[in-house]
Amino acid sequence: MTKKIILLLALILLTFSSAEAAEENDLPFDTLATSYVEGGNEMLALVKVKSDGKLSFMVMAQGVQAVGLVPYSRNVYDFYLNKSADGIYSPLISFMVLPGQKRGELDDNLGEWRGEAHLLPFYILFDVQDGQVVCEDRLFSASGLNPSHYHDDVKNPNHIRLLKVFATHMPRLHKDIESKGITLP
Repeated sequence: MTKKIILLLALILLTFSSAEAAEENDLPFDTLATSYVEGGNEMLALVKVKSDGKLSFMVMAQGVQAVGLVPYSRNVYDFYLNKSADGIYSPLISFMVLPGQKRGELDDNLGEWRGEAHLLPFYILFDVQDGQVVCEDRLFSASGLNPSHYHDDVKNPNHIRLLKVFATHMPRLHKDIESKGITLP
């Protein structure tokens, strides 16, 4: 049931990517900005939860039977803008909430479970080329929510796709946020 609700939310979000549409359809969040482009089948959105005002990133990809939520933080939002003096980017480290998941799939041993929600910590190596984020082939995770080391590969193709969409769509999401004049903490 939870999975159907999340997928329905994703469909509605892809169809109605505005706060007005969310209100009309009684969604539990407002969509502030998206990386959606006409004819696209993947998207990263910045959403604001109506009940508590918290910001999150919502990730969707065609063919993936899941929606990912990543809590907003300025560090995560600006991850690809900060290069060290050596010209190296720090890894993108956070976690993705995967609601409505069932056990018995790849990556079950990673992160932690809270009911049907799988919380998957991630560590992504990337580069930026011509303003676009390019991900390494390997994405990393570990058991527990706050691991000291990320030794395990993410293996579930759905999780890999969602993580790559999250990272690679961030520059496009930045452009939509800027075009709408949204100021973020």
